[in-house]
Amino acid sequence: MNKVVMSLAVMVVVAATGLALGDEGAMEPGFGLNPRIASALNLTDGQKAQIQARQQAFLEAMSPLCDQLFSRRLELKNLWAKAPPDQAAIIQKQLEIQAIRTQMQAKATEHQLECRRLLTPDQQEKLGALMIDQFGWAGPNPGAGHAWSMHGK
Repeated sequence: MNKVVMSLAVMVVVAATGLALGDEGAMEPGFGLNPRIASALNLTDGQKAQIQARQQAFLEAMSPLCDQLFSRRLELKNLWAKAPPDQAAIIQKQLEIQAIRTQMQAKATEHQLECRRLLTPDQQEKLGALMIDQFGWAGPNPGAGHAWSMHGK
């Protein structure tokens, strides 16, 4: 698979698993660093370069998982197309897909935490405040909305 298709696949899968912060996000797995947030955090050129390097490593680590997920989903589609569908095989394939998604989610979490460790304590605090202010995590009913929305505000 070429790099463009693979990058697109990573972005779609990460977004579908609810891991990306969307176009309003800070450090978005599969999407890179939001320039507006990077500017608000006053990231140094060194921090930006380190985050970009981690982003590249993340994409490379996700590539085989994306291939596996694509293959398993195609296999599942074919299982559903058979008449009559084999319930045990479908359930097994769904479990395989779930396991791959769990691995992807773990890698995305690890990636975001690695990127956050590159921030100074002040930048980490500011990022937390920006996330609360920008994503509606504050207020009478935090968590009621889609703080991780792909559409932002």
